[in-house]
Amino acid sequence: MSLDQMVAVSGWMIVPLVLLGGLLHFVFDWTGHHRVAAVFGAVNESYWEHVKIAVWPVLLLQMVLFAAGGHRHAAFVPAATVALYSIPVGMVGLVFLYKAVTGRNVLWLDLLVFAAVIVLAQVIFVQLVQHLEATGTMVALAVAYLLGLVVAFLRFTIHPPREPDVFIDPITGGYGLGGHPDLGDRT
Repeated sequence: MSLDQMVAVSGWMIVPLVLLGGLLHFVFDWTGHHRVAAVFGAVNESYWEHVKIAVWPVLLLQMVLFAAGGHRHAAFVPAATVALYSIPVGMVGLVFLYKAVTGRNVLWLDLLVFAAVIVLAQVIFVQLVQHLEATGTMVALAVAYLLGLVVAFLRFTIHPPREPDVFIDPITGGYGLGGHPDLGDRT
């Protein structure tokens, strides 16, 4: 796949990425609380779980693009890594910003922020993959950061940090699986 084709796919995949992320909000419940589904789907209403359901679809697309020819472009992995990191930073930042104004969560703003960070990630990826002159050191650092992000998403649903801003479910007061209303320990 050429660079131009990757750019085109990244653009037209925005709506499917948002829709897939939206479906991941419900997959844990739909599967009867299966632990594998917990890794990819939201298990509670914490910010972390909403960031997770935005990151996994974008990472999946990036893996497909990498296999389809992205591996031939030195800037691919650094571009993908920066784009993925923009999702948690953008989502938490934008939600905290609008909550500072409104004083509460607003569902339609949450949905808008969710879509906006996926669009932003795709724009960042496209710009970097087209214009970044990546060195071997940059690629190696990007791989390390990418692995760190993936490990965090694999681990923190099952064993979340007891951090009260990003990881706590605001409805149940629980963390990770314990924050799910059917499974919670309420601690």
